[in-house]
Amino acid sequence: MDDATLRRRLWDGFARLQALLGGSARHGIVLEWDALVASIVPHAPDSPALNAAVALDAQEALHALEELAGRYSKAGVRRWGVWLDGEERDARRALQAAGLNLATASPGMAATLAELDLQDDGAPAARTSDLRTVGRVNDQAYGNVDARLERTLSVLPPQKLRAYRVDLNGRAAAVALALHHAQDCGVSFVATVPAARRRGLATEVMRAAMTDAQERGCTTVSLQATDVGERLYARLGLHRLGPMELWERRA
Repeated sequence: MDDATLRRRLWDGFARLQALLGGSARHGIVLEWDALVASIVPHAPDSPALNAAVALDAQEALHALEELAGRYSKAGVRRWGVWLDGEERDARRALQAAGLNLATASPGMAATLAELDLQDDGAPAARTSDLRTVGRVNDQAYGNVDARLERTLSVLPPQKLRAYRVDLNGRAAAVALALHHAQDCGVSFVATVPAARRRGLATEVMRAAMTDAQERGCTTVSLQATDVGERLYARLGLHRLGPMELWERRA
């Protein structure tokens, strides 16, 4: 499958996840326009992760920027952002001119499932999980003492997402979340607790997510990687499509 199709599937699925994150939050609002999907979460006014727009058509999304700023301001949101394909250089300059600053940039990756080797390598077997466990392991992995991701994920609609875990010594040690949308498996929230790293557990949980997706009719897999995670995903057969950038504005 060509990279243009993979990139479109990556961003479409990413927008669906943003809509779930925002729409499931307390008092959350989801805006769906042709060029972008945005969530507004007034009870988290300083979270650009929840208060963010995903630009599906970069140039068209710029026309909605002023209205978007007004909607966030009216909701009392102090920090919000726009997710943008970093290859869109003109749009990047326009966001900067509009007062937004680059906050994060991570590689977007994808692959055709039929081209991957999904045989397990002898690591502990993965199984399905619940969303609260995925959030809890992510909090442990990233050192969040306030259980922010456990709270965020536990309220998402479980029928729209599939969660996976690998246990070590009877406890969840590695997790992942998958959203199946338009024949793509969008993977997110992949994490391993610090004490269980370098045992191949994240690889096993990824294989479980991708095998399940293929059995359920998905033909591709896509995700936003971290710099460390990119090496893992590349070994599994995914390749880089380009940077996924979050541009942020603060009131």
